[in-house]
Amino acid sequence: MSADHRTAVVISGAGRYADPWHDFEGTSAALAELLGDRGFDARVLRTGEAESADLGQPDLIVVNAGGGSTPVEVSEEADDVRARDLRDAVLAAVAAGVPVLATHTGSNTFYENDQWARALGGRWVPKHEVEAGTAGRASWHPPRGVAQVRVSDVLHPITAGLTGEVEIDDERYTDLEVSPEATVLLEHDEDGRTHALLWAVEEVPGVRGKAVYDALGHHVEAVRARVRTLLLDRELAWLLS
Repeated sequence: MSADHRTAVVISGAGRYADPWHDFEGTSAALAELLGDRGFDARVLRTGEAESADLGQPDLIVVNAGGGSTPVEVSEEADDVRARDLRDAVLAAVAAGVPVLATHTGSNTFYENDQWARALGGRWVPKHEVEAGTAGRASWHPPRGVAQVRVSDVLHPITAGLTGEVEIDDERYTDLEVSPEATVLLEHDEDGRTHALLWAVEEVPGVRGKAVYDALGHHVEAVRARVRTLLLDRELAWLLS
C-alpha cells in the first residue's frame, strides 16, 4: 500500500502498562520498522517516559502495550502520571476519529478506563474481575506454540480472498470479550468453543474511528511472521481507507 507522508505512533508498554511476559521494547521496534517499510513516519512512545508525553496528531495509532492482567495501584509518581496522561491523549485521539490498531496485549491496555474497550470493540477480561463477581469468564491462552487458526467466513476487505486455516507460532488468546459491533475475521477453537483472534469495528463518531484488534504478535519473530505481515498490510489499507 502507499502511505507516503503518513505518520504513526506506536504506544509501547512500560510502567503500569507493561507486564513481565512480553518484550514490548522489541515488538514495538519491530512494528515501527514494519510501518516505516510501508511508508509511514513511525515513532515509538513508551508509556510513562518524559520524552514520550507528546502524542501529536498522527494518522494512525498502534497500541502495543498491556498490563491489565497484572493491574497496579494508581500512584502520583511522575512516570505513572505521564502514563495516564498519554492514555488520555490516546483515548481523546481515538474518540476524535484517529484509526487505531491494537496488537496482542493491546486488548488489556488502559484497563482502568471503559472507553478503551468501547473504542476497540472488545477486551481481555482479567481474573480479578471474575474473582470479584463482576465478570463471568476470565480470558487466558494455551501455551505458545505452532497451531492452526481459521479465517472466518465473514466478507471483509481485510480478509478478502483468504480462506481456510493458517499456521501460526504464537499465543492464542481465548475467551476475550467481543462487542456485538465487532466483525470477527480470524478465530480458533479451544475447549469446544470458537474464540476471536482478529476483529474490526467501524467508525462511530465521538467513540472511535476505525479500529482493528489483532491478537497475534507475542514476540518479535511472531510480529515479523509471514501471516502477520500479510494481515498488517490489509489492516493498514482498511484502517486508512
